Amino acid sequence: MDIHSETLLHSSYVDHFIKDGVVIFKQLFNVSQLEIIANEVKKIRKVVMKKIANMERPIKTYSDIAERELGRLDYRCGFTSSQFDSIAKPIIQIIQRLSPNIDFRYYWGAIPSLGGSGPTAIHRDVYPILNKTQGNDLDLLDLNLPPYYFTVLFPLDEITKENGPTQFIKGSHRQGQVEEEKAAFYSPLLTPGDVTIFDGRILHRGSANHTQAERVIAYITFVANWYHDQTFMINDYLFPELSMRMR
Repeated sequence: MDIHSETLLHSSYVDHFIKDGVVIFKQLFNVSQLEIIANEVKKIRKVVMKKIANMERPIKTYSDIAERELGRLDYRCGFTSSQFDSIAKPIIQIIQRLSPNIDFRYYWGAIPSLGGSGPTAIHRDVYPILNKTQGNDLDLLDLNLPPYYFTVLFPLDEITKENGPTQFIKGSHRQGQVEEEKAAFYSPLLTPGDVTIFDGRILHRGSANHTQAERVIAYITFVANWYHDQTFMINDYLFPELSMRMR
């Protein structure tokens, strides 16, 4: 499965990504391709929700599942089907175009937001490599590296103002310090088939889900082979039977 030829030939998305730190591809996948992801995520979700139903919440102590805020889950278990490798192929082409000098590995996950769940804190997906800065600040080493961490979002439901779009501070991937209280947020509204790709250094947050319905987004994280992803520092897995696959 290849990206539409016009997408590969049209290079402006690279320029937009370099400038903003986030780029949207409209209807990159068709309905049948999205159904593959959605059906697999539903299977995983059923196992996850059954197991955590009677657990103390929010869940904070595992590598394969976390709850950023109450009702905002992030799980990286069970994505072992070869179907995910097929869906990832065109994304790999884009990542190679955006950062051609880095060798990446990647893993899948899902971030359901339950109805009525609140927002997440503003954050970057990366940490300061030399740990010389505090909070969300980065130093020049972090900023001068080529893109080495990408998050790719696949909305499985329509993303509206009411159910909580992901919000970005454009250009913050190139700024060591940002006055977050004064910054303008970019909040793209999406439909299934759209794809969002962003630099892990960009400041972003998940906004509140003001509806009563769950909103589900699948994702792929691409990390440079030399980068130690602290997501997996705990190494205590709630779902060893659904062991995560790193590609």
